[in-house]
Amino acid sequence: MIITAQKGKANKIHISINGEYKLTVDADFWFSSGYISGDEIDEEQYQTLADKIAKRRCFNRALNILSRRDHCEKELYNKLRRADGDAAAQDAVERIKALGYINDERYAFTLAEELASRKGYGIRAIQSELLRRGIDRETAEITINSITLDESNNIRLLLEGKFSRKLTTEKGRKQVFAALLRLGYSYSDIRSAMSEYDNFDEVCDI
Repeated sequence: MIITAQKGKANKIHISINGEYKLTVDADFWFSSGYISGDEIDEEQYQTLADKIAKRRCFNRALNILSRRDHCEKELYNKLRRADGDAAAQDAVERIKALGYINDERYAFTLAEELASRKGYGIRAIQSELLRRGIDRETAEITINSITLDESNNIRLLLEGKFSRKLTTEKGRKQVFAALLRLGYSYSDIRSAMSEYDNFDEVCDI
């Protein structure tokens, strides 16, 4: 088989085998591959080259994903696997991890702090979101135990701010109660924080 390379747009090189297009790589990779256009290549050599290209493409995709926002290991792996397959995804994640670009403990703590401060989540909702994102249960529990969160005070802040306008009607108070439950706060803590509002026990006896 004859391998040929043709320059594409920007930094791209298009690789063909016996005149049939097969792969696209970046120029840096191509010129470091040891091949030149017109070389003869057997099937095993081609497969080895194709595997290396797939891993490089997946690694570059991982860097691009992380440039937009941080991810945990499992979350990143799942995104990469859908596009590049298990082997390339695993290789990319291991390389990214070795470089220190992902760290599940750091990610979990940062996310937990953000969910608590910016979105008003309670402990249970934070833990659920950490697990949903791919953080293992042990790391999630360690993270939860490491953050300081006054849930009763958080509820009061939400009642005085985000939900204040809804507390003037029976329907609104019920909606607020349900919303606070979804945010991960306990039934008893919500009742306690809302007990100062007129007729609360009557309208929120649920």
